[in-house]
Amino acid sequence: MTVSTPWNKTPSSDAKLNLMTNISDTGANLAALDKTKHKIVICTATGSGYTLDHPYLFTDDGASAIDLRSTASHAHVDSSTGGELAEIANSNPTYYDLILTKAPDLYEPSWASPVYWIKTVTSTGSVTNDTDGTTGERSIKLDSGATSGAAATINYPHLQLDWSKTAMFQAKIRIGTASSLAFHVGVGADDITAADSNTQKIQCELCTTTNNNFWLRTGSGSANTASDTSVAFGTSRTPIRIKHYPSVPKTMLYVGSGSELTKTTNIPTTSTTADNNIVKFSLKNSTAASRTMFCYGARLQYYVSDEWV
Repeated sequence: MTVSTPWNKTPSSDAKLNLMTNISDTGANLAALDKTKHKIVICTATGSGYTLDHPYLFTDDGASAIDLRSTASHAHVDSSTGGELAEIANSNPTYYDLILTKAPDLYEPSWASPVYWIKTVTSTGSVTNDTDGTTGERSIKLDSGATSGAAATINYPHLQLDWSKTAMFQAKIRIGTASSLAFHVGVGADDITAADSNTQKIQCELCTTTNNNFWLRTGSGSANTASDTSVAFGTSRTPIRIKHYPSVPKTMLYVGSGSELTKTTNIPTTSTTADNNIVKFSLKNSTAASRTMFCYGARLQYYVSDEWV
């Protein structure tokens, strides 16, 4: 019998036990081992080229030790580094990255005839371009005007998002006055002037008649519910992130540097968004005074259900 045959076929031997036993020892002691007589070792103290808590595989010829925690080059240059970069897109034809931060996305040449966004206003509501006087950042300004209940909404038409696949939405907003208003920001979101619907959605929302906190609302197509983040809003620029995992299912909301809110009820997992509502920003006031929301852009990483071939 040789040491390469199965254990139950081989009499006990030092050679067999050495090859089958995972040895834990200091780097200095591991370096002194005869590598032809051992296979996997774990370092308990850094030294002699070995690193604490790293496992190593000795090659059959004993010439080297392979660090099993090391990461190979992943530059996507060729087949040995993860495949060519162009092949990532080619192999994932239903994956899209919608980045609404370019100048045309945030600065319409004429809001009287919008090109990129669909604009809806009620009463004294308006949608205009805005450039921050301090930072120079461009944004789309939603303004309710001074009539109570007036609203302004923009939504982006694009290919339909597949709710059965993972998606991630990001946006940055700023509220002009932190009182007497309500807004919706998200994917497949309802207009702020409409009643909460069961339409499939993942939206960050706020309504000061409830409290001053950001909420996460999801709709599955048959029901919808909202959860309170306990994160209060203010007038500073605020980043919003929503992650959608239908396979779990769960949706997670991050607001600013606040903690994560995870929601597991009424998560959309089937069908697609409407073709004119993949991204929405919607604002209204609840006072006879102007309320504003500045939309600094959005990013949506998602899948479509049809494949371009």
